[in-house]
Amino acid sequence: MHATTRTSAKPLHARPATLGSVGLWLLLLVSATGCPSVNDPYTPFPVPNFGDFVTKVQPVIGRHCASAACHGAVGRSLTFYAVDYLRAPPAFSDTPLDEKHLTDAELAWNYDALRMRIRGATSADQSKLLLKTLDPKLGGIRHGDGFVIFADRNQPDFKTLRDWIAGGLQ
Repeated sequence: MHATTRTSAKPLHARPATLGSVGLWLLLLVSATGCPSVNDPYTPFPVPNFGDFVTKVQPVIGRHCASAACHGAVGRSLTFYAVDYLRAPPAFSDTPLDEKHLTDAELAWNYDALRMRIRGATSADQSKLLLKTLDPKLGGIRHGDGFVIFADRNQPDFKTLRDWIAGGLQ
């Protein structure tokens, strides 16, 4: 157990309540009862199956999303690592890069990047992550410069991604 240093500040429960602080807490409580969103810091992160991510979803990401023209480039709002594309710098992991497999650190990065983008979704079919892969004519959301990853919901890779997201939202 680590020793902690106490400061002179009183804990919240020891401070006298004022009308202003009580009003603020009530406002926060009332506003927190709404629907969860990606921006809500209290919305729990979904926990889709990591093993399924490694064996099923990462190959989908590698095929469709990790090229240099898409999310396989440093500086994108969503960056993915993939074999034959962008790899993590040596300082990112203690494991040497392998030409055929991602390191555990790279897989964890990709997993967490996707997990953060399904946070707040109420269903896989309504998750922004899944909708950005689908043609807008079928209810998808415009992606980048209008790039369509899946032309329909019956493509096997679309179903793989949807099933993995659904498993994490249960």
